[in-house]
Amino acid sequence: MTTSVRVPEIDALRGLALLGILMVNVWFFTDPSGPRGGPAEGPVPVPDQAVRFLVATFVEGRFYLLFSLLFGYGFVVQRDSTAPHTVRVVGRRLAALGVLGFLHGLTLFYGDILVTYALAGTLLLATRTMTTRARWGTAAAITAGVSLLIIGSALLVLAAGPAGSGAAVIGPGTASDTPGEAFTANAGMYGALLPSVVLFQGPLALAAFHAGAALAERGVLRPHPPSRRVLVRVAVVALPPGLAVSALQAHLGRQGGEGLSLLATGLSVAASPLVTIGYAAAFLLLLRSRPGRALGRVMANAGRMSLSNYLGQSVMLCLVFTGYGFGLADRIPVPAVPAVVVGLYALQLGASHLILARFGTGPVEAVLRRFVRRTPAG
Repeated sequence: MTTSVRVPEIDALRGLALLGILMVNVWFFTDPSGPRGGPAEGPVPVPDQAVRFLVATFVEGRFYLLFSLLFGYGFVVQRDSTAPHTVRVVGRRLAALGVLGFLHGLTLFYGDILVTYALAGTLLLATRTMTTRARWGTAAAITAGVSLLIIGSALLVLAAGPAGSGAAVIGPGTASDTPGEAFTANAGMYGALLPSVVLFQGPLALAAFHAGAALAERGVLRPHPPSRRVLVRVAVVALPPGLAVSALQAHLGRQGGEGLSLLATGLSVAASPLVTIGYAAAFLLLLRSRPGRALGRVMANAGRMSLSNYLGQSVMLCLVFTGYGFGLADRIPVPAVPAVVVGLYALQLGASHLILARFGTGPVEAVLRRFVRRTPAG
């Protein structure tokens, strides 16, 4: 997930995406029902409801999409820097990502995204000569198609009458008092959910890849940074409607029932691109301020080793919440979870600074680079 030509703003955006991804993934460990796991049994304290609503509105689905946009952006940078050996170099990298993702999903976190990235990235590689206009059209068509399909299915379910709310998602932190139990629980969930993760997130990841590739081909940030006026306009136009739909989605998702849950998912798919682009524009504006520049440098360190940090997040969450470590699942109050996330992310920022100062790259990135460089240049 690194590029051969460093763009500081892109690295900082990757760092921001890592924070958002950690804020979403933590719920699968500390609270198995999760922000989208449906209504809890019995009364839920108001502070718990508020935290879950805010996470569902402002965080869920936004930063995974940002990460995917940046993957597509990096693909174009790498494509341009490795031609005429793009297929060999990028193909080898995607194969390595697939293997890493399978091991990650099997042992640490069943919600792994790397296998999906490897599969969707293969399709992106196959369409590497697509025009920029075609990329925009493909991204819009996939996103609209998935959203309308889910919303249409939801309306059919709702028209058919009430149904049960379904079982809550069981995370790897549940009943895993030993490392063996943690592995068994996670591996079982991974095997059961991998097809649905690939089939649902795969098309959306591919759409974001194409959009990110189109942005890179248009020269956004490299070499022409957008003006302050453009960034303000994008944030103002995108965020209000996107967050309004997101708030509705968050409300519906907590009501229970398969139909409302599907409807919330469809609305999330529709709203996420607006919110993600709005967040990116607002963050780029922040980077142009004095405190923002300092923050950007720190977060860029995390973004420069985004693959190591993505996998490292799962390691930390497993050590804190599952039988691999302290087993604190369901033992931390919901309002305290965001503070835990900030603490873990701060550790990653500090570790990223030290590792880059000593080695110049992340550990997983170094191994991946050596593997890719073994590709013959014939």
